[in-house]
Amino acid sequence: MDLANIPRNLDTNDLHLRPLIMADAEAMFEILSDAQSMKYWSHMPATDISAAIKSLREDVESDAKGNSLCWAVTLKGKDELIGKCILFSFSPANRRAEIGFILNRNYWQQGLMYQALEAVIAFAFDTLNLHRIEADTDTNNTGSLALLEKLDEVAYVRFASVYRRFKDVNQFMNEAERLIGRE
Repeated sequence: MDLANIPRNLDTNDLHLRPLIMADAEAMFEILSDAQSMKYWSHMPATDISAAIKSLREDVESDAKGNSLCWAVTLKGKDELIGKCILFSFSPANRRAEIGFILNRNYWQQGLMYQALEAVIAFAFDTLNLHRIEADTDTNNTGSLALLEKLDEVAYVRFASVYRRFKDVNQFMNEAERLIGRE
């Protein structure tokens, strides 16, 4: 599968998702410099725009090499980045990938990231023919966990982050049996 050249503009009711571009640096910096948005990320908030430029460059280069698919999340009719979604760590043999996302805090609690992820997940299953999508989410990030669980009910996707919440193997096995019954 040639990820580097696959068309990937996606639209939802309220959003347009397009490839990231270097002109997204200021909007990305606004997100990456926000302490609350970065609370559950693996690195500290950005202190200057060079960090956003570096992040964008890495994403754009990774896309060009076919290692990931990144989307700028924008409101329809406006081309300013308000968030990012990414599919990465592809395993063609297992037909799986990881998903990541971040949204400008000014747009939280409006259902926008749900729309974006629903479109990316549909693209992953329908266009890329993936069978599994995983998300590595901090177990204290209740907003992201709730979003992933809501998406799980719609797409029948079991995200890796949910597994960590099981207290024992029996609880995990019961949930696995319940999911197998849904397919």
